[in-house]
Amino acid sequence: MDRFHAGFLKSITLIKDYLPHLVIGGGWAPFVYYRYLAGDYAKNPIRTGDLDILVGNPLPQAGERLLDEILTGAGLQTVYKTRSQPPVVHYEGEIDGLEVEIEFLTDLKGSGQDEVIVVQPGLHAEALRYLSVLIENTIEVVINDAPVAGAEAGLRVRLPSPAAFIFNKGLVFLRRKERLKKGKDLYYIFDLLAYREDFKERTVADLRRIGERYKKWFKTFKGNLAEAFSDPESDSVALAAQQRPPGAFSALDDRQMKQYIFATFQDLLPRLQ
Repeated sequence: MDRFHAGFLKSITLIKDYLPHLVIGGGWAPFVYYRYLAGDYAKNPIRTGDLDILVGNPLPQAGERLLDEILTGAGLQTVYKTRSQPPVVHYEGEIDGLEVEIEFLTDLKGSGQDEVIVVQPGLHAEALRYLSVLIENTIEVVINDAPVAGAEAGLRVRLPSPAAFIFNKGLVFLRRKERLKKGKDLYYIFDLLAYREDFKERTVADLRRIGERYKKWFKTFKGNLAEAFSDPESDSVALAAQQRPPGAFSALDDRQMKQYIFATFQDLLPRLQ
């Protein structure tokens, strides 16, 4: 177990009373899919040190303490990331000697620009477009690792379904200002689609089902991917290929990897009609 994984376990243990009200998103979602949903302990997807947590607005209080009180009481510092009012806040510091960084996100309603909402006293959540897809289409997964110091086993966490995760990434990647984040979004989609055939079939079927609930957004999703992967030499193919983790798809050289990514998206698009 590496330090990122141990930090993740300790973070969710710290906020265990709130887990029924929270959705784990970002780069940790695929890790949980592979390890805890599919039971694949060898798969090593892209991961980051920070933990994105999705919340509704407002977030109900669970137990005797507010979530901000739990986090700051554990020694985490509130770090202001913007000058806006209210600002984007990350909780950063150490839990039992392991560095953690936690950010809260919520759905952006209406036609406004991205903003920050106080969803519970003291708790700032950045409001982002299309986040409702993730919050409204979730699965529950049991974290069944043997406990590490300061962490519990058997915790139940909510995550977006793999299909909802793909849907959201296909909607937001064009909004990314950083090419690195855009490439990660596309690689996450590819990696989930390139996983085991049974997993892919269930995910694609669920993606079509979810698309029926968000028909306008689903049309945008399909259009985004069709344009981005219309050419095997496209920038999107290259960006996704650059995010391949060390050791992943080791039998493929760089050119073969790009061809595989392109073919994976070309295979997906007709299935969504």
